Amino acid sequence: MSYVLATTENIVRWYVYDTADASKGFELINELDLVKVPQLTDKETAKHYGKALGLNTWRYVKL
Repeated sequence: MSYVLATTENIVRWYVYDTADASKGFELINELDLVKVPQLTDKETAKHYGKALGLNTWRYVKL
């Protein structure tokens, strides 16, 4: 099981970012590409990256 970060919009988009350096920011993509979208081990880790990316809100999606 893993978690990915997504937008809270009605049509969900996916956050693509560098887990080695989240300060570089993020890109949004329209389809879930598991090669590009980081998969995180738990909600706490996902929360860490959401905050590091400067996001105010996000959606956790469990895979």
